[in-house]
Amino acid sequence: MVTCIDVAVAGGGPAGAFTARELACAGLSVLLIDPATRRPRLEGLGERVAQLLIAKGLGNALGAASDPLPRHVTWAGLTGTANGERLVRRHVFDEALRRAAIEAGAQTRQARLGRILSSDEQQGVVLKLTTGEEIRARLLIDARGRQTSTAQRLKGPQTLAIAGLATQAAGAAGTHVEATPEGWLWVAEDPGFGRWLQISVGADDLVGAGQAALRERMARFLSQDQLAGRFSDLVFQDPLIARSAGLVLAAPRLKLPVIPVGDAAVAIDPLSGHGLFWALSSALSAVPSVLTVLENVEKGSHLATRFYRDRVVETFWRQARTGRDFYRLETGLSGNPFWAERVSWPDDEPSHPTVFETSLHKRVVVESNRLVERDVLVTPQDPGGVAYVAGIPVGDLKPFFPSSALAQPPPGAPSPALKAAFGWLESRGLLHGSLSRTKQQQTKTRETA
Repeated sequence: MVTCIDVAVAGGGPAGAFTARELACAGLSVLLIDPATRRPRLEGLGERVAQLLIAKGLGNALGAASDPLPRHVTWAGLTGTANGERLVRRHVFDEALRRAAIEAGAQTRQARLGRILSSDEQQGVVLKLTTGEEIRARLLIDARGRQTSTAQRLKGPQTLAIAGLATQAAGAAGTHVEATPEGWLWVAEDPGFGRWLQISVGADDLVGAGQAALRERMARFLSQDQLAGRFSDLVFQDPLIARSAGLVLAAPRLKLPVIPVGDAAVAIDPLSGHGLFWALSSALSAVPSVLTVLENVEKGSHLATRFYRDRVVETFWRQARTGRDFYRLETGLSGNPFWAERVSWPDDEPSHPTVFETSLHKRVVVESNRLVERDVLVTPQDPGGVAYVAGIPVGDLKPFFPSSALAQPPPGAPSPALKAAFGWLESRGLLHGSLSRTKQQQTKTRETA
């Protein structure tokens, strides 16, 4: 017997479960495939994630997280408390998101994706699960994280994260990040869970294999002179957990009927602190792609491919350069192999390029949870581009640009939305009739495809 559905989601971590939930809420038949094997561990959760969950009606999932806690930083010669983060018990958090997907109408299978038997953009996929069951789906969301293997992946210096729960009781609730010659460490103190410590070292900096090798590497890291014996008495419960943690662009190109999300698309370096936010935001980006493709495969495929390139591939390069800049702050350690490798990759390009002139571009954006092509205005103040101003498409405002052949002044009594849009255009020197000479110098608007 073959189960037929709209969308299969392989992987039940945050990216997969959240995608399944959103697609089920959109009225699609969804099957979430996940072995549901999670080891207890702590992870940082930022306020952007908390606000996103609340906005999506998933505030209950925050029951797995603490209130915002202080984060102490020892990095680049700075010591002190900067920003803050919540501590989330990932095994509890992931289960809460899976329950939310089921409550929204998603089916589940406690299994792994064994093989993709067939894959065709028009016909969809046929999957074989490790239980032997076959699934036919119009689209597959690949949320298997770093397990996903592609021949075209791009990656920077690879990191090995080794973490464990100490037998000693936790101290005051909070987190601590510290740079050392051999890498960096993150300590999380959660009185209700325990003291969790994670080190990040070069992926090739492990001698041997198995738990003995992990314990030796953890002990060697914690014995560094810089740490002054602060962790010399730590004893860890079995087992230590090791995972690859470097930045990876797992899927540089979208190849339907498979849509990667989360780490299966771009695996984020934990130093960024954006792992959970990327998991959920990439899931949200996948939803309009799915809905658009299912309505019209040929047209939707073209739009989804461009949208994926703009969102996913650009995220990889932005994260790569932002991470490089953060590693470069630690100038006192740059001569050590771990740091030397990371301060030179991927290049010397700025993480956020400066925009010097205003231009119009045709880009794929989300509108009413579907993908559409719209004019996007890029200005020195808005380098990421703006598609809508006060809810009005930028393309509808082109007649009011000074550079327009049909340039016209604003109407005498514009609607509130149009009035707000005109105010925004004037602030960018883009409103016909603007009296600011400085702004007029910025109004030569170039259009590109």
